[in-house]
Formats: sequence, C-alpha cells, structure tokens
Amino acid sequence: MKEDWLIEPLQEQRFDRARIKRLRNKMEKRKASICSERAKLYTQVFQNNEGEPYILRKAQAFAYTLTHMSIYAEEDSLIFGNMASCNFAAPIYPEYSIQWVLDELDSFAQRDGDVFTISEQVKQDIKDIAPFWLSHTHEDEVNRHISDDIRLAEKQGVLHRGGISMSGDGHIVPDHAMVLRYGFRYFIQQAQTALQKDDISASSKAYYEAVILVLEAALQYCKRFAIYFKEKAKTCKDIAKQMEYRELSDMAATMLEQGARSFHEGCEIVYLIHIWQMIESNGHSFCYGRFDQYMLDLYEQDIKKGILTKENALEIITHMFLMNSSCNKVRPYGHTRFSQGYPLYSNLVVGGLMPNGKDGTNTLSYLCIEAMHLCSLAEPNFSARYHKDSPRSFVEACAKLIRTGCGMPSMFHDETAVAGLLSLGIPKEDALDYCPIGCVETGVPGKYGHRATGMTYVNWGKVLEIMLHNGYDPASGIRMLPYTASEEAFVDFQNYEELWQAWKTYLKFYSDISVQCDAICDASLAVYDADPFASCLIQDSLKLGKTLKEGGCRYDVISQSNIGPSVVGNSLYAIKKLVFEDKRFTMKELLAAMHDNWQTEASRKIHKLVKKAAKFGNDQDEVDKIVADVFYSYLALLSDYETLRKGKGPKVSCYTMSTSNITSYVPNGFVVGATPDGRYAGTPLNEGCSPTQGSDTQGPTAVINSVAKLPNHMVAAGQLLNMRFAPAALQGDENLKKFVDFLYVSARKGIYHNQFNVVDSQTLRDAQKHPQKHSDLIVRVAGYCAQFISLMPQAQEAIIARTENQITC
Repeated sequence: MKEDWLIEPLQEQRFDRARIKRLRNKMEKRKASICSERAKLYTQVFQNNEGEPYILRKAQAFAYTLTHMSIYAEEDSLIFGNMASCNFAAPIYPEYSIQWVLDELDSFAQRDGDVFTISEQVKQDIKDIAPFWLSHTHEDEVNRHISDDIRLAEKQGVLHRGGISMSGDGHIVPDHAMVLRYGFRYFIQQAQTALQKDDISASSKAYYEAVILVLEAALQYCKRFAIYFKEKAKTCKDIAKQMEYRELSDMAATMLEQGARSFHEGCEIVYLIHIWQMIESNGHSFCYGRFDQYMLDLYEQDIKKGILTKENALEIITHMFLMNSSCNKVRPYGHTRFSQGYPLYSNLVVGGLMPNGKDGTNTLSYLCIEAMHLCSLAEPNFSARYHKDSPRSFVEACAKLIRTGCGMPSMFHDETAVAGLLSLGIPKEDALDYCPIGCVETGVPGKYGHRATGMTYVNWGKVLEIMLHNGYDPASGIRMLPYTASEEAFVDFQNYEELWQAWKTYLKFYSDISVQCDAICDASLAVYDADPFASCLIQDSLKLGKTLKEGGCRYDVISQSNIGPSVVGNSLYAIKKLVFEDKRFTMKELLAAMHDNWQTEASRKIHKLVKKAAKFGNDQDEVDKIVADVFYSYLALLSDYETLRKGKGPKVSCYTMSTSNITSYVPNGFVVGATPDGRYAGTPLNEGCSPTQGSDTQGPTAVINSVAKLPNHMVAAGQLLNMRFAPAALQGDENLKKFVDFLYVSARKGIYHNQFNVVDSQTLRDAQKHPQKHSDLIVRVAGYCAQFISLMPQAQEAIIARTENQITC
C-alpha cells in the first residue's frame, strides 16, 4: 500500500492506515476458488416451483439465497456484504450454463490464467445438481436456435459469442441517487400499487410480484447482518471494536427501509446493490456510475453535522473500493482467453460535466482518487471524466495517480462522448450525465438497459483474410461467400477500388450474421436473465412493468465488439501502396509470402517492404484515412440493424459502434494468418482503436493525431485507446506538467478515451520470471486492469509489445 498522500496531506491521527494496509494485503494475496452454495440453493427452489413464470422462479430463488446463504464480514472492513461463501470465491449459476462447468471441474486449478481452486465437496455438489439443469439452460436455448451460418462463421473464426450465449448480461448502472433518496420501500410500494390495476397483463403481474420478492429479500439480508454484528459485539473484548459492531448492527437493522441516513450508510448501500446484482445474474460490468455526484449530498450533510471528517470519508471510500476485490466470476476457459485477469469491470467514475453543463468536480472526486491510490488494485475499474475546461488541479491529480503505475484512472473526454450520445437521439441533459459502463462503453446511469457493448465478437482480421482468399478461410477450408466464381482461394484484385468494395461486401455479410446471433442470444436472455432486482432500479422499468430485456428502460443501445480495425486499415494501405501504386509485388506474391509467414528469402523481402509502409498511429494521413474509412464502412451498416426491444418501451433503441474488446484481440489473433501489414500469423490484432503493438514509432502526439482522424464522435458505445509510457517519462514536476498538457490536448483533439500503463519492459519481464515478487503489479489490460501475473503468457507479451512512450516538448 502507498504510504504517502497523493494529492494533499491529511491528518494521520484521524485515519487508520494500518487497518487499510491489512485489508489491502489480504485482497492482494487472495486466492480464487469455486463456490457451490448459490447453485445448490437455486436448484432447491427451481425443483419446487415448476410451472410458474420463469421470472418468479428466479425471484424466489434469489430471495431464498439471500435468506439462506452464508454471510460473513471481513474483520478489518467497515463495509460488509458477500456474494459467495468466502473471499474471492466465484459462485456457479446453473440456469445460464452447466455443461462447461462439468467439463472443466478437474481443470480449473490447471489453467494458465485465471486459476481457481475447487474442493472435492464442491465438485460433488455440482455433479449432484447438474442433471436437473442439463438441456434446460440459457446456453441450451441459444444452441437450439443457432443457425448454420452462425456456426460456420464461428468455425471460420469470424464470430465468437462470448458471454451472451452462456451467462447473464450485466453492463448496467442503477439509479443510485433514487435508491439513496428513498430506499427500497419506495420501490416496493410502487410495485404494490401497480398490482392493483385492473388491466394489468400476466407478464407485468409476474414482474411486479418478482420485484416485491427480491426487494423484501434484500431488506432481510440487511437484517441478517444486523443480527450478525450484534452477536459479534457480544463476544468482542475490544471496546472500540465492540462499539463499531454495534454501530454496524444499528445501521443494518433498518437499512433501505428508508433513504440513506449517513455517508457511511450510503457507501454501504451502493456496495450491497453491487453484490445483489452479481448474485442475481452472472453478467459482469455492474457499475457504480458517478459516485462523486450522487454521494455528495450525504458527504456535505455529515460534514455539516460534525459527524464526518474528510479523513473518515476517505477511509470509508477506501474500504468500499477494497471490498470490490472480494468479488469474483468464473468463465469457461474458452471465454477466459478473451477476458483474462479475473475482471468484473465494475466501473466507478469521477469528475466531468453535470446535466446543467457546469463542471461537477468536487471534494469527493479528489477523495476517490486518493482512495484508489491507497488501494492500487484492479477493482473498482476507476475512471475519470474531464473536458477542456476541467480544473487543472483535478486533471493533475488524475495524472499523479496514473504516474504511480496502477493503470488508473481511465480518462474519458466529455465533449466527444457527449456528442456520440447526442447522435443517437439522447437528450443533452442525459448525455451530459453519461458514465462508463464496464470497460470504455458509455451510457446514461439509471436509464440505460443492458449491454452497451459486448454482444457478438466480430474478428475483422479474419474477415480480411477470408476476403483475400475468395471467401475461403485458409485454416478450416470453409467458404461461405465466394467473391468470384473461381474455386481458387485467390482474388486478383485489379485496383484499390475493387479491393475496397470487396471489404465492404464481406464486412456486411458477416455483420448481418452477427446481428442474427445477437438476436438469438437476446431472445433467450429475456427469459433466462429475467432480473427483477436489477431492472426495477432503472427508470421506466416499474412504470412499464417490464424487465430491461423486455424493453423496460429509457434507452436501449447495444453494440458488438469489433476487433482489429488498425490491422485491417494498415493492410489495405499496404496493398494500395505497394501492389497497386508502386507495383513492388503482385497480389499473388503477397499472399504467397503471407502463407509461409514471411519465412523464405523472397517472403522476407516483401515483409521488409510492408513493414516499412506507413502505419496507423504515426500521424500519416494516407494510412490514417484508410483506417477511418474502415470505421465508416461499419458505421454505415448500423441504421439497418434493430434490437428486439425497438417499439416496445425504450425512447431510443438502436445499434451503435464500440471498439471495447477486452483481451479478445489476443485470442482472435491466434486464428488469423499473416496479414498484409506485416503481422505474423497467430499474433495479436490491435486492441480497440489503438495502433498495432509497436507500430507507433513517432511518439504519443502522433498517436493522438492519428486517432483524432477517426469518427470518434460516432462511436457512441466507447472507443478504446491504450498507451504505455516509461516511468521516467512522468517523473518530476516538469514531466508531469507535460503529461497534463498532453491530456488537455487529447480532449481538444476529440479523443474519446485514453488509458495508460506506466511501467517499463524490464519490470514486466522480471514479473514473468519471478511472479511471487510482483503480486502488486497492476496493469491496464484493455478497458480494465488486472494483476499482471494473473494473465496468460500471450496477454503478457501483448502488453510488453506496446510502444513505451516518452513525453517530449
């Protein structure tokens, strides 16, 4: 734990640093395990309520779980609540998928990334309940409807369904302000009133009954902790600790029966909401939203009353941040490759403009930055919003935290992000109130439905490869769309215009299939991910009597994960320049060199030429324009796509674009052969809108100049840019000032988002050799952070391959 103050010195005597250090050390050293408790409890309920509406079955199972699961509190934590039977244990969610769990029971502990221990008793528990669920899960329902085209595209390596076909949705930010103001009784009363209507439909009736069940269970969960702490107080010998237990018991006894009564209680409530959402569904990206905005009134109220100091508030926030590291999720090994490092993507953001257009930076903004400095762990996924007129002191505080090397905060630029939401038809007041949801996707807290991004993954590198081979996938031999009538796996493109038209043809073909895949998964999720708890905390859900997946939200905006735009753009430019313009080699010669992975002497000569060709990220208009064209080619398709909820409740319902693709750029690269930009077969594609690893050689300003040429204002679900700096580049006041200037320039140039690793290659290599010495090394992976040593070797190498930038005048 950091021993110094990042922003300003506070009074140490009012701040228990030793306690935070103990809690942080526990979270840093924790070990992941599998917990069967939720699975057993849900199975018991589902076995007894056959024939009832699925949403009621889920609500009853959720309620039963909250009233019967194990509860415990970390000894050193001021924040309580657990989602599993022990720290960092991952529950099993059998209603979503169970076959893969059975298949991997004996291999969880042998993984080369995201390792989980599992006891023999837990294995047996899962084997015992599995027969009830087999053929009756969300995954089974999806598989029953997947078309031949989708299966073929998956075999080719173009499409990957990821979590949407076997887990819940997540990607949501509740209306925290409403809950803090009124508590759960307010929502229960709304549901009870709605049930009295004469014209209520059967589905709405089931929904309102489910809402009442889950909220009453949440209140009972709090009361269980009231009893728990009361018993702890009875046996505690330490007077101060005994008093703390009594205070926690009193707070829990009536928590959420009304609005939050103190800052401490407010922090506890938002953490419990987070926990309950993750018990209800095994989605991820259950986010905190604009914490410094909705918690400010409680902070100022307690400061004015004299019952809270800045130091007290910092300690409570730090405890809440640390407790996020007690939560966990297990994914199938195949999907783990796409999202390594035990990520939960629990985004919490500070700073930025308020709905009235004024800057919202406040005391809590700075305290959260200080709390993240004290934590320096991967969760919560900490972000900052800023704009061209943000206080320099705030941006400097963010820069100081970035300089520590913890990978946070991720920086979002208001003017560009707001423009993206406005382009979808979202009113300005709501657009100004946006927050990150998960990695870099953005939406309106308390009003967005599920899944701003992360629907079907589409491998653009593979689309390019298939296009160049006349519709054949070289690896599988599968051909879905011939470009010419020839059976040859080659197209002798005569000019760039012909090549570009082919790209648009294949992009549309596979995008159409991916949207079909989205719809199949979405339709199944509407049943199996029925989530009355999460839904009722989003505006319009209770009014409409619908879950989010049924259309019970204000804004329904979704997007896919598109992987490899820079690789595609660089490749198209290399062909345009070297084949069509300079005629240095032919298309057939280029493909031959790619087929042998640039190994023969003739291939190495071609490789040298394509490597020297201009690359995105170096402020070279000729290639930057083509990468931008690649973005526009996808954006042009989106108006033809609709979600299943259009016309069923949301005021805005549409597709948009996102380049948030977590670590999928690594495994997606595994299945793509060598590409015309000089990339070797099986190596990573580029992540987000970032330059291909190591290809940006002209410094950080050139990178943002290239990215500024992209249609960032139209990528309304998040545009991911990842950069790495040498630690020395940010050392000292002068270098820090240059970095802050760099951030302001980025905002003025319209960069949507930027995130940073500040770590040198030597440190990363040492962590590979001596992982036991580097458990505290947190790196920015994609749109999230993780312990470097928890990542698979290929992901580690991809991070090391990023250009190590310097700040220059």
